[in-house]
Amino acid sequence: MPYLHLDLPGHFPAAVKRELAERLCRLYADVMQTQLWRPNVGLCELGPDNLFRLGPQGIESITMVLVEYRPGRPAENRLTLANGIVEACVELLGVPRATVMVEFTPHAGHEIYRDGNWVGDWTPAEGVAP
Repeated sequence: MPYLHLDLPGHFPAAVKRELAERLCRLYADVMQTQLWRPNVGLCELGPDNLFRLGPQGIESITMVLVEYRPGRPAENRLTLANGIVEACVELLGVPRATVMVEFTPHAGHEIYRDGNWVGDWTPAEGVAP
């Protein structure tokens, strides 16, 4: 935790996926004020014709991004993060901006297990370099 899960409407080279994952980890840590090692990124390549929405022109492929996080930051931070996620997907995956959806789900620290214990709730101290 945090976990960014991307359902992708295609197949992409490993180098592109690794670059996207690193970019999203860095973006999350910076915007959401936490340590760089905390974010986790999962990419699920559903492939063409497996992920849709009904858009203005009919059925269209989308990229769905689910962001699971610990609450405590201002809504503006989540908006900045969402914009950065969309920008990264457009740039690295070549998907249309209007077809990248981002959804946030908050979790209390006692709902997240890591390294033998609960992770605890987010505090502003996480964003301060040691």
